[in-house]
Amino acid sequence: MKTIIVAVNSKYIHSSLAPWYLKASCKNNCGTIKVMEFTINDDPDSVLSRIYAEDCDVAAFSCYIWNITFVLRVAENLKKVLPAIKIVLGGPEVSYDSEQVLKLHPFVDFVISGEGESAFNALLSFLNGRNQELSGIKGLSFREDGRITVSNYFPLENDLDLIPSPYDEEMLFCVGNRIVYFESSRGCPFSCSYCISSTFEGVRYFSMDRVKSDLRFLLTAGVKLVKFVDRTFNCNRERVKAIFEFIIDNAGNTVFHFEAAADLFDEETIEILSRAPKGLIQLEIGIQSTNEASLEAVKRKTNINKVLYYVKRLMELENIHVHVDLIAGLPLEDYSSFKDSFNDAYNLYPHQLQLGFLKMLKGSAIREEYRKYGYKYREYPPYEVLGNEFLSFEEIVKLKRIEEVLERYYNSGRFNKSLKYIINGFFYSPFEFYEELSFFYLNEGCFERSISSRELYTLLIKFIGESNKKIDLTVLNELLKFDFLVSDNTNNLPLGIERTYKDSFKTKCFEFLKSGDNIAMFLPQFCGEPPKKVYNKVHFELFTYDITENDGTLPKKDTVILFNYSERDRVTGQYSFIKIQLPSD
Repeated sequence: MKTIIVAVNSKYIHSSLAPWYLKASCKNNCGTIKVMEFTINDDPDSVLSRIYAEDCDVAAFSCYIWNITFVLRVAENLKKVLPAIKIVLGGPEVSYDSEQVLKLHPFVDFVISGEGESAFNALLSFLNGRNQELSGIKGLSFREDGRITVSNYFPLENDLDLIPSPYDEEMLFCVGNRIVYFESSRGCPFSCSYCISSTFEGVRYFSMDRVKSDLRFLLTAGVKLVKFVDRTFNCNRERVKAIFEFIIDNAGNTVFHFEAAADLFDEETIEILSRAPKGLIQLEIGIQSTNEASLEAVKRKTNINKVLYYVKRLMELENIHVHVDLIAGLPLEDYSSFKDSFNDAYNLYPHQLQLGFLKMLKGSAIREEYRKYGYKYREYPPYEVLGNEFLSFEEIVKLKRIEEVLERYYNSGRFNKSLKYIINGFFYSPFEFYEELSFFYLNEGCFERSISSRELYTLLIKFIGESNKKIDLTVLNELLKFDFLVSDNTNNLPLGIERTYKDSFKTKCFEFLKSGDNIAMFLPQFCGEPPKKVYNKVHFELFTYDITENDGTLPKKDTVILFNYSERDRVTGQYSFIKIQLPSD
């Protein structure tokens, strides 16, 4: 018997952990098992053809909100061309309504609810002719002789160390340079009503020996990015400290990403993180809202003051990439309240600020009680809210536009100095700026077309020029020029940004590069290389203001900045730069 476990990811850079757990958990009496990974951007007919070519007896699909439509389309056609094949579905998108899935989709033979390692192994043993009663497999709903048998059991694997490790050479070969996902625990100590983790209580942990063994394997293999999928990675302080210390002590070129609750940090953890090599660790922190009544309504236990304090502490370290999340559409948070949440989060200046929208996920408590707050939501994946008693659809549309300009400007990391100057000096709040910018984009028709990174600068200049803000356009020009050059190595300035020219500037730049002392001090990686070769890898720019000052002042003073395009900051992604003094006449 041959089984294909199919994962359909949302992007090429993603991989899937579930199918490899399932494969590793299946014993020898399950036949031949192969994992195949695709993306929702692949041609469904091509995916169908590739699975068909495997001539398999069983096809199992992992189902999520981003791929369920794709999976059902492929599975239905697979059943048509291979009538004898057994179709198995599992994952969160089918775990909570298995009976409905089987009723609506007659081509589906089995649905596994909950964690599927044991159930999948037992099912394959049965299909391979081993002694096993289907009704005895916990979490398995199935179709047999025209009748549907439903299991209302949601099995969890109690001793996680008994689950064989999914990490082996075959997995790493198939995953390639994509993200590798990792879990050191399952479950969550909290019961946020919008999360499917609220459907069961408690946290189960892999032993530290198991965690370190698997991490050591991935570090040795040189995996580029390991993303922990623990719902609240730092819910156990002693474990998180041990894992952080292990990663720091064994740091290579692998980057590690964690989802964490900021209010669960302490000063000892911050001290440990301060020792991490720059860019080694990324933290994603779900603030969601700073409206305490709203958080209480979704049963999210959060100390907002501690959250804001520890995000600031993390930002002060300058060696950790910090990503902060907000959710629009939570109960008791109207448009005005969300402005406050946005401003509170924005003023922490995280490296990324994600403005997301509430999804009424299957199995979540908030979906079960949607009438309580008058929720309207899409009945199809990803089940995003259309409005509630506090936030209208019109206001959600406005927030969607703000989300888009936030993504293009703030989250691009290309406008750091310019945005601080504009917002702090001339707008009442960050939200006011992005709201007005979104209105400008709407009037300009910018939401209906693609915008290049270069045009973003030109559009921002036009927006400021047409606003009633008394912004010094000369200062803004210099800040935009810096923001562009520190982010882009073409040196070809966008339309609207002016360059300052002075006689003999290029000659002085070459003289600077001819000095061995200058190279040794400012560009040591280029020691011994000819000045012309170095010149092509760096850039000198003359500014009329000293924009390197960080105390809020911008002295009007000719300043030369040397941009090194061979080096990027591992946290911000920006090119390195330094203020220099060119040879005098």
